[in-house]
Amino acid sequence: MEQTQADKILEIGILLAAERNYDELLSKIVECAMELTQSDGGTLYLYEEDQLKFCITKTLSRHVNRKGMSGEQYPPVAMDERNVCAYSAIHRKLLNIDDVYSCEEFNFSGPREYDKLTGYHTKSMLVFPLVNHEEKLVGVVQLINAQNEAKEVVPYKKKYEKILESLGSQAAVAVSNMKYVQEMEQLMFTITQVFTDAIDTRIPYNYYHSRNVYLYARELVDYINRQHEQGLCDRSFTAEERDELLMAALMHDIGKMVIPNEVINKTTRLDKRQDLVEERFEHLAALYYIDYLKGRIAGEEWEKTGEYLAQARVRTEEINVKPHLSDEDVAYITDLASRVYTDADGRQIRYLTPEEEECLTVRRGNLTQGERDIICSHVTYTETYLRKMNFGKRYPHIIQWTGAHHEYLDGSGYPRGLKGDEIPFEARILTVVDMFEALTSADRPYKKSIQDDKAFAMLADMAAEGKIDKRIQELFQAAYGEMDEKPPLSQWHDS
Repeated sequence: MEQTQADKILEIGILLAAERNYDELLSKIVECAMELTQSDGGTLYLYEEDQLKFCITKTLSRHVNRKGMSGEQYPPVAMDERNVCAYSAIHRKLLNIDDVYSCEEFNFSGPREYDKLTGYHTKSMLVFPLVNHEEKLVGVVQLINAQNEAKEVVPYKKKYEKILESLGSQAAVAVSNMKYVQEMEQLMFTITQVFTDAIDTRIPYNYYHSRNVYLYARELVDYINRQHEQGLCDRSFTAEERDELLMAALMHDIGKMVIPNEVINKTTRLDKRQDLVEERFEHLAALYYIDYLKGRIAGEEWEKTGEYLAQARVRTEEINVKPHLSDEDVAYITDLASRVYTDADGRQIRYLTPEEEECLTVRRGNLTQGERDIICSHVTYTETYLRKMNFGKRYPHIIQWTGAHHEYLDGSGYPRGLKGDEIPFEARILTVVDMFEALTSADRPYKKSIQDDKAFAMLADMAAEGKIDKRIQELFQAAYGEMDEKPPLSQWHDS
């Protein structure tokens, strides 16, 4: 092999090893093979499911450059030895044919039919298999019509055979390695999906939350990239940045798995304490009645106290489920909690415990400040668990982005109270889509579901107040308007 050819093979090996995009890798394999042999055309088939599936084809003289699994135009090649590509694959053998029209060994009805339809003339052909370091068949490359300097079709030179066998090995290893990486990434993505589903299942009203945040983030990122291509947006995402943000969207709430169910699924202010309060009122009524029977209190006091306890039961039930409490509601609970029953031995029973009073005086929603703090701690737990996962260089920002998805630009968010540029652009995206999903999702214990337009109006108000990124809010609203299918969805979809 000439030194220049050896150098070329080394350059191609480096080029293939450095490529990170799967489609581009396959394209480069065909292009390199065509360039080395001065071929007019080349086709790559990948070996999958015991057949050769069309992947990419190029014909320079016809300006043909087709990519992807185009089953309608190019059906899979069966592993029949009469087919030249199948023979090369089965026997792991390079085939060099001077003239397909004079070759009787293989069935060339396909190329001949193509020539008849297009006016093209297929003559010389060189086919070589892609076999990796584990001796596994990866695919086959078919080259057609080698050309001399005068652009005349000539047979393939014998010296090309060793070169292409070397290229075939390098290409097969590169494809295999990239497939392994893709499989590992898909495995990680699938595990994350299952993990996310398991977490969301703990929260009945929240079942689709993480997947919807993922879907919204995906739509927004893709919309931003389309806008960038049109010169309408100064931001864009590479494929790697897109993957990392979507992984962060999936994992943004994994810390919720350690939040107690009695807090995260709390449906009313008292929740399970309601039964204890009602039982206590009945018990107090019985104690007052015993006191009346034993003459420790007068009949009038018994009647008055019994009526008060009955009313207290009704009133606490109402306050327990009210969306918002008035000053009168809070004053009533404060007065009720101050009342104490004392028996003949001086033992005391409070009408409401301090914990019950705290719950029943929550002005808005169901959670006390302590319970809110517990809920908010899910961000810290998310960071803690993600630090235990080795993302390496593939996803270096996931912890930072997920840890800031509840931060506001004005510093009023949590857990660190970050402000302005301290909050990464990607974290701001998570904030917007997470809030929209929470606002529009099915009814939750602490709020009713609202319509999309109202949710966007609320986000716009928050942007005007300087809490969330106005540009992201506007981009997301535009992206949402272009979505063909709106969440919630029962299945995961990826692209």
